[in-house]
Amino acid sequence: MKYRPEIDGLRSIAVIPVILFHGGFTLFSGGFVGVDVFFVISGYLITSIILKGLEDGSFSLMDFYARRCRRILPALFFIILVTLPFAWVWMLPLQFKDHAQSMVAVTVFASNILFWIESGYFAPAAELKPLLHTWSLAVEEQYYVFFPLILMLFWLRSRVVSISLLALIFIASLLAAEWGWRNAPSANFYLLPFRAWELMMGSLTAIWLLRRGADARPNNALSAIGLAMILASIFVYDGETPFPSLYALLPVAGTAMVIAFAGTGTAVASLLSRKAFVGIGLISYSAYLWHQPLFAFARLADSAEPPHWLMATLAVASLGLAVLTWRFVERPFRKPRAGAGRTLIAAGTASVAIGISGAMLSTVEWQRNFFIRTLPDENQPLLARIEQVRSEHAFSLDRPDQCLFVLEDITPDLRDQFDKCAAEHGPAIAILGDSHSRDVFNAVAPLLDRRFAIRIPQKDCRPHILGSVCEIGHVADVIDTFGDDIKHLFYVQAGFWLFLDKNGEELDRLLFGAGRDIENPQLDLAAIDRTLPILQGINADVPVTWIGPRLEPYMFWDEMLGQSCIGVQDHLHLRPGHREAFEALNAHLAQAVPAAGLGFISEMKAVNFDPATEIYSCDQLYWSDSDHWSKAGEDLFGPRLADALNAVLATD
Repeated sequence: MKYRPEIDGLRSIAVIPVILFHGGFTLFSGGFVGVDVFFVISGYLITSIILKGLEDGSFSLMDFYARRCRRILPALFFIILVTLPFAWVWMLPLQFKDHAQSMVAVTVFASNILFWIESGYFAPAAELKPLLHTWSLAVEEQYYVFFPLILMLFWLRSRVVSISLLALIFIASLLAAEWGWRNAPSANFYLLPFRAWELMMGSLTAIWLLRRGADARPNNALSAIGLAMILASIFVYDGETPFPSLYALLPVAGTAMVIAFAGTGTAVASLLSRKAFVGIGLISYSAYLWHQPLFAFARLADSAEPPHWLMATLAVASLGLAVLTWRFVERPFRKPRAGAGRTLIAAGTASVAIGISGAMLSTVEWQRNFFIRTLPDENQPLLARIEQVRSEHAFSLDRPDQCLFVLEDITPDLRDQFDKCAAEHGPAIAILGDSHSRDVFNAVAPLLDRRFAIRIPQKDCRPHILGSVCEIGHVADVIDTFGDDIKHLFYVQAGFWLFLDKNGEELDRLLFGAGRDIENPQLDLAAIDRTLPILQGINADVPVTWIGPRLEPYMFWDEMLGQSCIGVQDHLHLRPGHREAFEALNAHLAQAVPAAGLGFISEMKAVNFDPATEIYSCDQLYWSDSDHWSKAGEDLFGPRLADALNAVLATD
């Protein structure tokens, strides 16, 4: 296969935005699309290699797998081993257990499945996972396992059938992604069936170039448009952009256009073939491997959000380490010193060794014992409480036999249970919203005067997000099916979604993250204005009350364990501007929501949360993370909020 330097240059366009996005540089708010660019490049290169081998009769499946092992595993395993001591020192015991489990998942090409189960790529906890980025390697590795088999079975028999099959996979996967971001966003982000279309785009591009042969002429305009599409997605998209979805066509199609049309003589090929771009492209794999552990450990080492200068330094350091890794690890192993069989045996042995090590470290108590020895004695019960809360996190009250349950799907059994409860207790009380609605339901449902309550997961209906679909889908189906037997619906929305920073950027939880100065946050009035008409539409069928945001404290576990819990009430306080920001949001909603003809409850007023005494103590923890209640928090805050809901229901 002829070397194309512009492809290595394209890799640099992919990896730098990914690094800067993970470093928290908001200018590169869509930097995550660099992974999608990598997928297209991989699809193109792998397909080109396989088809060339099939055409000239030289393709060997064992040789292919051996080459992939030599390309991927040495640098990956090296970085896993180098970063392990830092994880040992800086991680909480349960964090380290998760890290050890991720080591196991990496060795069996399943880290994307593990992180899907743990979920939340854009969540703050994701930033603390040193191996989070290996999810994309797992997707590619799964592709490497299955894709060669498809081409071996069909290509030489019928090219038309082969191309049709790949096109069918492309269409089915793209449709699955468009469905997935609405109904299963975490699975949509992490899993191969929802990402396969991006790899197929690269594969189909390779086939198109192969079939065109000498007729595949470079095109200045189309290659420039393709590069512009990639750059636009990097700077325009952000964490709220549904992804992957039809939105991903912009960088994916743009990458395919660059590959297809940026041939010799085009301005794009000339640009991407410059030494700086090609050099970064050559080390892009190692740079990608290094950046996430560096950023994660910087965040683990200090509860304060690392300053931009430090993250910029680490970004540069990831490139420096990548040069060394490429020179002394990647390059030596790429040269075959043994046959394919011996290479695969060596790769399997190394995988098993690291996997067993990870499994052992995730079960034995060595790191936990080390960590406990570094804690003050009075913080030992607090650590135990943190570990308990972590194991309980995301618990959802679901007691159909007591008429308190979650309407995750409208199944015949749940329909029968709903009808039975309605006949026994009268119309239901419904709680709709994001993850904060789970807290509220857990806390107040057993305390309501009306004994029948349900929680409706939002799924694809996220009213504050531009483009969210609420007129159809799960929420609409629930209202259509059960609306006549729902007495009142309470809507719950986390407050952090409704803020912008002083520059008008959407930072979500990062705006209130540890160590950040809360400087002149703005209300996201557009998000609020998008939400109100959707709730008004529901209100036409069922009375709606918006439960305003809670005061979200953003106190993190490492901060708690880093200081004595004795006398904690004397030094626990919110940062300047924190309370004022949430009070301003609450005040705005208290006027805007009733003006829209909806009910409003101020959760801040009803709960009256006191940060000095109601975040944690030596033997109690009221929050499971930065903004969700623990079980103890639900028990503490629930009765206060239930009184407010019962007061509303008494007037219906």
